[in-house]
Amino acid sequence: MNQSHQNEERITFYGGLTTIGGVHILYSCGDTGIVFDLGMARGFFKGEVSVQSDFGIRSFLLTRMAPPVMGLYDPALLGDVGEAELAQVWGKDHFPQVNNLHGFVSHIHQDHMALLPSLRAGLPVWMHRDAYAVYEAVVAAGEYEGTQADIRLIEDGQIVNFGTFRIEFIEVDHDSPGVTGFIIHGPQHRIAFTADWRRHGRNSYRMDRFIERCQSAGVDLLITEGTRMRPDTLFRKPKDRLEVEVAVECRRAMEDTEGLVYVNILARNVERIADLIIRTQEAGRQLVMDESTAILWGEASKKLRVLAGHQALDADQDVIRLLKTPQWSKGPQRTMEVEFPYEPITLNEITANKSQFAVFLTYPHTPLIAELETFGSCASASIYVHADGNPLTSSDETLLKWLTEFGVQYRYCATGGHAAPQEIAELTTRISPKLVIPLHSMHPTLFNSGGISKYCPAPGESYELSELVGKQFTR
Repeated sequence: MNQSHQNEERITFYGGLTTIGGVHILYSCGDTGIVFDLGMARGFFKGEVSVQSDFGIRSFLLTRMAPPVMGLYDPALLGDVGEAELAQVWGKDHFPQVNNLHGFVSHIHQDHMALLPSLRAGLPVWMHRDAYAVYEAVVAAGEYEGTQADIRLIEDGQIVNFGTFRIEFIEVDHDSPGVTGFIIHGPQHRIAFTADWRRHGRNSYRMDRFIERCQSAGVDLLITEGTRMRPDTLFRKPKDRLEVEVAVECRRAMEDTEGLVYVNILARNVERIADLIIRTQEAGRQLVMDESTAILWGEASKKLRVLAGHQALDADQDVIRLLKTPQWSKGPQRTMEVEFPYEPITLNEITANKSQFAVFLTYPHTPLIAELETFGSCASASIYVHADGNPLTSSDETLLKWLTEFGVQYRYCATGGHAAPQEIAELTTRISPKLVIPLHSMHPTLFNSGGISKYCPAPGESYELSELVGKQFTR
């Protein structure tokens, strides 16, 4: 291999370009490359139309929901699906491939990590140690299968040398622990990837630090998420609820009624669950969890460095009560036997004294409302606090029908994990790259880059970095 080929930097865009999530980008320098991220957008699969995340890799590849980088996957799962079939699906003659291949997972939301069970044994995959702690808990809770990949744990600020390039990993702020972006330091160019990020979280300072590192490195190409770029957000910056206020709103609901309070939070937001436990205790109630949620909380909270010193770790064990997962549930089915440290509770015990409990109610368990509302006192209305748990909308027809049927008050208490468009523009202008690429968005072309040259690639486009950052694009 000659020296010029060894130093050739190439970037290929596959997914997440006009969708929320499913970012798939291959950066390569010579014969070494890294794919980021390893998740999926919803695309062709939703609800009843689904496949297992391991053996479904054939369907994912043939619907362009997984990147056509053959070295990523377990050959036993691929079967006879090969590059020829994928070239037909993508309308390409060939795909860039590298022998020394790595993967990267920025955080443990399904649109960034769902391909983990499909990866080949021994594939090096880099992720923050707190993100991996959440993944182990998700697997233990039965939400996902494990992975055969060789997980390489990283710390905030760590620099890893890949030979022809190095990556500086930088923790950012999102609504999941261990979310990490990076700066790739190549032979000629610097690429920054923000991962998912926000300004209204508990660690906004991390974004200032990310900007400072990018300024210091002299970033040529900035790749940023743009989830909230929509026509209605172009001219007015929304006022976001602060992350620290969400659990306080949950406590307020517990103080506003003598009835039950239902709380729906994505369990992978472990820091928010920790806050909820404390606020539930302050309100004089106990928090009822199903088995899967209790496993996820218990397994993650034991390992997460970000929770070190949190009051929830020292809370009395009787703050949490354990409700056996209903047999009819289509929610996660736990795959490990666990000796729970929490006292069990029955539906009858809950309905006998509703003012004493808050029920962590995931979307698949919504039908429990029928029993919890029919039995026991109905003197005080129950309150349902919807705080970024599935479904990720305040207008879900099924959920609202259940609440209306049983007279349960609905409080939408979302804050989300994504930056406002104006904040993305501010980050971009402060970093001042030669080129910015907005993705992880339904409307990336709406991005106001503040005069910075921007580009919205099409799926399958591949460029040498010198060619890409040297082009003249819209501003």
